[in-house]
Amino acid sequence: MAKVITVFGATGVQGGWVASALLQDSDFKVRIVTRSASSDKAKALQERGAEVVEASFDDPDSLKRALQGAHGTFVMSTQDFTKTKDFYQLEVKQGKAVADAAKAAGVQHVVFSSLDAVQKTMGFSCLHFDSKAEIEEYMKSIGLPVTIVKFPAYYDNYLSLRLVTKLEDGTYEIGYAMEGAAMHGVSVTDAGFAVRAIFKNRDEWLGRTVGFSGDKLTIQQHADILSKHLAPNVFKPTQMTSDAFSQLPFPGAKDLGDMFKFYRLGNPDFDAELTRQLYPGTRSLDQWVADNKEAMLNALGSM
Repeated sequence: MAKVITVFGATGVQGGWVASALLQDSDFKVRIVTRSASSDKAKALQERGAEVVEASFDDPDSLKRALQGAHGTFVMSTQDFTKTKDFYQLEVKQGKAVADAAKAAGVQHVVFSSLDAVQKTMGFSCLHFDSKAEIEEYMKSIGLPVTIVKFPAYYDNYLSLRLVTKLEDGTYEIGYAMEGAAMHGVSVTDAGFAVRAIFKNRDEWLGRTVGFSGDKLTIQQHADILSKHLAPNVFKPTQMTSDAFSQLPFPGAKDLGDMFKFYRLGNPDFDAELTRQLYPGTRSLDQWVADNKEAMLNALGSM
């Protein structure tokens, strides 16, 4: 009998690709959780065979319904730190609510999308990392059967040209303020299949942490890859420091700057070899850009 996996955040990026990967495997029956079953993304997943359940993190009864009878659940917190005031407290509260509901429902395998505890390990905060780390700690403290997964920067951000700016000379600046250091990245599509492998092999991965990665590259290497595949467009890395990025006048700049600082100075828990063990098809940035060349050229043309 197919195992029911409840996917939170299925109309977003991470949860969406986890749900998509699970829907391609007859071992699983996918139940997605959304605030609106009438949304286009929810309907699209329903058409592919997903069960749709409306629920709210602030409604314990709805969480109970979402998790009832589920073998496993993919959990990610959904607060947008660039838009929501006091997102830290809200995110932790909601994450704990899901954890309590999963415990009460007897869910046998929780896969939680967490991030490193920056404040604890580095002595400075990165709130959208630390909030997830606090939820992770709570899940473990109540004895949930959990596997922790961690996502680095998404290659897929390039499709929406996040952190890419067209300069007056016609070149493109990549805004990852890494100051020459390398950082991990992954295709969220590929990571979705890696999560599926974790659900398929519960006994092997239970209690472990997996940081997904396709490769670890400097932003200059990012620029070289993008320039190669998207010629004659030319890309280059920003010369901005992480501290300067933190001072930019837009919501979320401080948290992103702190993230770049952690990526540069810390030891993020990502592992390309382990990711490919889970999903051998995990692509490097070079492979991913080649696969998405047309879409990226179209995005550049709209800038």
